Amino acid sequence: MKKIAILSAVNIKHMSLISLYTEKLIKDKITFDIIYMDKYGEEEEFSGNEKYVFKNIINSKDTKLKKIIKYFRFKKFAINIIEKNNYDFIIVWNDIAIFMFATYLAKYWKGKYCLNVRDYCGQKNPFIFKRFKHVISNSAFTTISSDGYRSFLPSYNYLQVHSLNKEILSKIKPRELFQKDIPIRISFVGNIRFMDINKKILDVFKNDKRFKVQFYGTNANILKKYAQENDIKNTDFHDSFQIAQTSQFIQNTDLVNNLYGNENVGLDYALSIKLYHGIYYRTPILVFAKTHMEKIISKYNIGYVVSDIDIDLPNRIYNWYQSLDFIKFNESCEKLLNEIEENNLEFENYYRRYIAPEF
Repeated sequence: MKKIAILSAVNIKHMSLISLYTEKLIKDKITFDIIYMDKYGEEEEFSGNEKYVFKNIINSKDTKLKKIIKYFRFKKFAINIIEKNNYDFIIVWNDIAIFMFATYLAKYWKGKYCLNVRDYCGQKNPFIFKRFKHVISNSAFTTISSDGYRSFLPSYNYLQVHSLNKEILSKIKPRELFQKDIPIRISFVGNIRFMDINKKILDVFKNDKRFKVQFYGTNANILKKYAQENDIKNTDFHDSFQIAQTSQFIQNTDLVNNLYGNENVGLDYALSIKLYHGIYYRTPILVFAKTHMEKIISKYNIGYVVSDIDIDLPNRIYNWYQSLDFIKFNESCEKLLNEIEENNLEFENYYRRYIAPEF
């Protein structure tokens, strides 16, 4: 019987799309374990066989050297488990893990692992690029979450796998109409970073009764404190939550907040998971100009492109939102969803070829 390892350098809650694999493995009755690094000291649910957790609580005050040492301890921990359990195939999730285990995988696991590139990890640096080229060229296959990543990755026949998490999204029913009553709920659902931008959003929408600004996910309490200190009341916050709770926050949304920033390689080329939240639940999305997300939003006309977060932004968004035609919007979402399903069929073929060939 086959036995699969999922290897990652992030917490399970930041691996929401690992369900692309786990759902298939469960259905095919294939045993799989997870080996990952826990940065928060949290107990997390996992639907597989064994869960191997390396506790690595990240302290912002730690020196760079201390953080590197902790990561290398995780590497040793993971390799020991891999070699002890004699796996048939390794699914490597996220870019830090790809970089860390590049030489080991290419040397000892050639053709018996797949990589999943989820973000920019400094691949424009020649040293990092070389490691990625080596490990990618020796993989069974490598997926990318955004076609935009081809611009900084080595040449390769990548599979674009869309971040459509049916395990989460199947729990909600797509909307049949827009709710245009006020307040319009603008929600960020996920790991919250780029605090300067988020604080600026809170500032420009401050106590505007037409809107409610909501942040749901890790670090939300930082913004909650900021709102309290600045008397910003038209808000709602919820800090860390389990993956299974994602759908309830998506349903509490009228506009998806995908305003991370731009002129940053990691942001400019990404295809956000929030795009799929929006098109599945039939909720328009806010994105920054000069990004790959802008190209998608503009092509399908399913959101609003923000050039600047300024004092007039609430008026612009309000007027645009009130003019939206739900029927046309719904048709655009259906068109994009159909294209996504076609793309993901190619991933299914590679999964069958390398991970579950007997089924």
